[in-house]
Amino acid sequence: MIRILIGPKGTGKTKTFINMVNDAIKTEKGNTVCISTGDRHIFDIASDIRLVNIDEFSIKNVDAFYGLISGIMSQNFDITHIFIDSILKIVPMSLQEFNDVIPCLEKISEKFNVEFTIAVSSEADAAMENIAKYTVKL
Repeated sequence: MIRILIGPKGTGKTKTFINMVNDAIKTEKGNTVCISTGDRHIFDIASDIRLVNIDEFSIKNVDAFYGLISGIMSQNFDITHIFIDSILKIVPMSLQEFNDVIPCLEKISEKFNVEFTIAVSSEADAAMENIAKYTVKL
């Protein structure tokens, strides 16, 4: 399953995202990972959740991002949920390119039985087909 929180800055994405991450501890049967830039969520996210500071890695394109996700999954088969905050900042790509990444995430989700929750700063009206079908109302 994939859930996408999309909206412009100031629409409550971050608060909703943090709440979803922390609620995952109560519902997930496996491990939870949160990928974010910097340490900005270090005090907001429960310590039981693996917080990955993407700035520690050199993610320059979609292929490197896919490699990171694959590496995380291969390192721990007990992961049931991956949260990704501000994906367009984590991976330098356009909204169209993110739309094209969705099928890859669908395959990973199905193959490894992992959920993805992704925050995107963009106008919800700009969401293309792949993004729109997973968009969660804020």
